[in-house]
Amino acid sequence: MQLGRILLSVIFFLTVSIPVKAIDPNTEYPISIFELAEIADLNDMKLDVEVFLEREDEFEFIRLQSENSNLGFTDKNYWLRFELTNTSKDFTTLYLETGRPITDIVNLHQVKHGQLIASFENGDLIPLSQRAIKHRKVLFPLKLEAGESYTFYINFQSDGEVINLPLNLFDAESLMEQSYFEQLIFGGFYGILVLAGVIYLFFYFGIREKSFLLYSFYVLSIILLHLGLDGYFFQYFTPEAGWLSQRSILIFAAFSAIAFGRYTQVYLKVREYSPFIHKSFNILLIFLGLLMVLIFTVSAGIIFYYPLVNLLGILILFHVIASLVTGYLKGKSPDIFFSLGITFFFLGFLVFILNNFSLIPNSFLTEYSSKLGTGLEVMFLSLSMANRIRLLKTEKEKMQELALEKSEESNEIKSFFLSNISHELRTPLNAIIGLSKSVQEQINDENAKASLEVIQYSSLGLLSAINDILDYSRIEKKELKLENKVFDFQKLLKEIRTNTETQASDKNLKFIYEEIGQIPKFIVGDIARTRQIFQNLLGNALKFTPEGSFKLSIETRQVEKEKVNLFIKITDTGVGIPKQKLNSIFESFMQETINDKRKFGGFGLGLCIVKALVELFDGQLEIRSQEGEGTEVRLSLDFEVKKLEKDQVPDYLKNGANTNRTKKILVVEDNAVNQMVMKSILKKWSNTDFDLAYNGLEALEKLKENKFDLILMDLQMPEMDGYETTEAIRAGAAGNDYSQIPIIAVTADATEKAKNKAFAVGMDDYITKPVDREELFKKVQKCFFLQKVNLKGLIQK
Repeated sequence: MQLGRILLSVIFFLTVSIPVKAIDPNTEYPISIFELAEIADLNDMKLDVEVFLEREDEFEFIRLQSENSNLGFTDKNYWLRFELTNTSKDFTTLYLETGRPITDIVNLHQVKHGQLIASFENGDLIPLSQRAIKHRKVLFPLKLEAGESYTFYINFQSDGEVINLPLNLFDAESLMEQSYFEQLIFGGFYGILVLAGVIYLFFYFGIREKSFLLYSFYVLSIILLHLGLDGYFFQYFTPEAGWLSQRSILIFAAFSAIAFGRYTQVYLKVREYSPFIHKSFNILLIFLGLLMVLIFTVSAGIIFYYPLVNLLGILILFHVIASLVTGYLKGKSPDIFFSLGITFFFLGFLVFILNNFSLIPNSFLTEYSSKLGTGLEVMFLSLSMANRIRLLKTEKEKMQELALEKSEESNEIKSFFLSNISHELRTPLNAIIGLSKSVQEQINDENAKASLEVIQYSSLGLLSAINDILDYSRIEKKELKLENKVFDFQKLLKEIRTNTETQASDKNLKFIYEEIGQIPKFIVGDIARTRQIFQNLLGNALKFTPEGSFKLSIETRQVEKEKVNLFIKITDTGVGIPKQKLNSIFESFMQETINDKRKFGGFGLGLCIVKALVELFDGQLEIRSQEGEGTEVRLSLDFEVKKLEKDQVPDYLKNGANTNRTKKILVVEDNAVNQMVMKSILKKWSNTDFDLAYNGLEALEKLKENKFDLILMDLQMPEMDGYETTEAIRAGAAGNDYSQIPIIAVTADATEKAKNKAFAVGMDDYITKPVDREELFKKVQKCFFLQKVNLKGLIQK
């Protein structure tokens, strides 16, 4: 057998002329030796090297025509041969680069004088550890003795991908220089891709724009695809070869086509101006998805997958171009940077394909056209995405402006609604409470008095609910403010205690009241808000205690000479609060459970409002509770103490106003029932007379006809409301004598906006319906007193 092989080799060398490359010391590397090479197509015949050498003369070899011959998509077997002669006097080692990093099998065999002296395996089906040179590229060491000639045979096998045939010889120095140059080029290329992908991924998490996420996926797909094509994926991720190494290019190519198509579809908003292209896009993406599934599951069709994924990728690219052109034609001009990016990508891809098919000469630009086009594409697409950020920012600013306008409009509507609902509810309540009190004072029937008392308590409960809604609105808008005035704290406690005892008795509960230390009589604070805190906390204890008792304990602690701390504790034997609900008990609209709103009633605003008020008082609030055992509320508030002697009480707080004549009051009120309420209050005042006007116009006429000392002015009236009437009076519409007449707003609108507007138009004071008789009397006294002092010139406005 060995003798036969030698004879065949001698016959071959005598009959076949193979060009020989002479290697000498003067050769400059790298060089291409494609002119020396011949290739034979063995179709599906797979032969080992010994059999091939025996049958070599049976096959037709043809010369390579270019430096980077392309065999196309193929699963055939090819054998390539060339001869080198070392004409130098020294042993020489050269390095041959051939094939592509993704070629399945590239085996080189070295023959000397008809004898096989060396064989090397390579290709992405060969583990990196079994390669002669552990490098991402297909590299072989060629060891050439001085004065000797060698024939080299290379076997190429593929499962359907393109086979390229570069034949580049390097010495050690040129190979190292080439590696350094490629590291520079690839480092910049991959660096730009990674930077673009990461930056726009961050942008996606920042602004949640879908196109940014798709763009990041597209950049990732480009990185993976080129890592596979350049051999880096094999070298660093699958060095042991295997299933993933063999299919990585197919997977990455399909993923890249899907990511590119979907990103373009979303970024260009193709659906808006071309439903047909949008549907066609979707069909292509579905096919690519199915192809991806086949790549993972059906190995038998792998020979068809390579051309198919390239075909679908080209169709995606043409769809992108069609979308761009259609967008321009329909006035949906895409970003100029996006158009430039796609243009460079198309040109780079086109040059790459033409070079692969040896239709244009091989050079640095043609060899790296794909990377250059992709790099420029990513750069311009990144600029396009930056423009997208600018546009999104502009759109967001416009949306914020619109949202602000809508918010302001909504607040106006909300304020109007609250003002209106306050007016509509307080107006009948004013009548119910006022007239029931008036009737109660006039009759002696105890049963009737008890019934009227129930009406009053129910009305006050409804009034408290209305106040809670308005206060919650103020809390939301941070408009809730406290007044600092001297008030009788002991009197307030007596009122609260009396009301609570009555309500507890009605529910068959025991109410316990305890004082520890000397309770101050006069303190400085907001009497209405202090009352509200007590009422809400005691109301909750009453509401959530079906049986048993609840207790109010007040301990007075001296803090400074004129400052005390009130430590208030309210305990009950009620239903308690589950431990998991304690953290959210101060939230608005919260009760023990949602269903408790039906069981216990109320809006669930009480504790929310109490918490806000305690914070305004700079106090502390704490709740302890055990479910089924009861609740304990601890409240700590600091107050300044005032000790008022009898002669220190302002004149307008004394009973009655000393005047030389009867004071006449004009009541401007359009509601007949409220007029009855005001009549029932005013007719009990001594030295006081009054008249009625149904609206502002009538009030101006009465002011011109009669002499009045003070006006009680409703705000919401037909024809001419209270604001307009006040402005007219202050402007002298009723005569200069009335331009400074005291005007007190008496209104069912309890919003802060209404109160501020009343003072802004020139009103002297403000009281809300239902009208408290004592409060109204004090405000009228105060206005009469200030008017008298002002006439003496002692007060400067």
